Amino acid sequence: MLVNTTFGQTYANLHQLDHTKVYYSSDAKERAIKILDNVAKAEHFFQSEFNVKADYTLLVLSPADWKTYAHPNAIYGIPHFLPDGRLVVAAENNDFWKRNTPFIDKIPNELATILKETYTDKNGEIALTDFFDLLAVHELGHAFQHAAGMLKQRTWLYETFCNVLLHTYFAEKNPAQLPYLTVFPQVAIQSFPAERLKYNTLEDFEKYYNEIATKHPDNYGWYQCCFHVLAAEIYDLGGKDVMKKMWDILMNQNEKLNDDDLTDLLIKAHPALEQAITNWNNQ
Repeated sequence: MLVNTTFGQTYANLHQLDHTKVYYSSDAKERAIKILDNVAKAEHFFQSEFNVKADYTLLVLSPADWKTYAHPNAIYGIPHFLPDGRLVVAAENNDFWKRNTPFIDKIPNELATILKETYTDKNGEIALTDFFDLLAVHELGHAFQHAAGMLKQRTWLYETFCNVLLHTYFAEKNPAQLPYLTVFPQVAIQSFPAERLKYNTLEDFEKYYNEIATKHPDNYGWYQCCFHVLAAEIYDLGGKDVMKKMWDILMNQNEKLNDDDLTDLLIKAHPALEQAITNWNNQ
């Protein structure tokens, strides 16, 4: 039986990766190594930027092990971070990823071309594995928020900021992987069937977050794609400086702000945030 001494959590049936804080299901060692490479480097990047040390345990899980070690309400394939430090990602391609992969014959040719160029696997099929593997860094962002005691002003902002962390890390330290991170969200937003969207505003996301995350996972995925695009816009407008300023202003708030005060705070922090919020409201 394996024991993660950081949290006292036991991980029976999982394998430990070379005395690291990474545990994986059978046949998932290569995926664990691949994902850890990005997570470990991003951890060093964030730690140096924010002077905070995050405690987490990375779990790369099969569907069977997911039922035991992931959040009980999390659909297989949706990465997530739990307060006890579990950073959970899927070890296999799955129905959630496949269901949200745009159909090539139903999207414009230019979108189909870039999707195929970016995500075609060794079997000649489009698979979103390379996109979802990078999302472990988003969840690492939650580990840093948790370790720093960052007050969650709004759920949408909490999520968007983790995407800012994610995008900034790859833009600054590993830009070769940016296409894997950016292409799918862009295509997904443009091609997502309107009839599958029950919610689409920031207010909806805030009010119905638990329902969206647990009962409408595809709608949740659409929101996250929007947050990815928003984060890319924020970075493109302001660079790494925006990430640090967002961290500082959010860490300096000890009380939950009303909507007007929060908007004013973000606008004053950096013009990129004002433009990004305007773009969301006008989409």
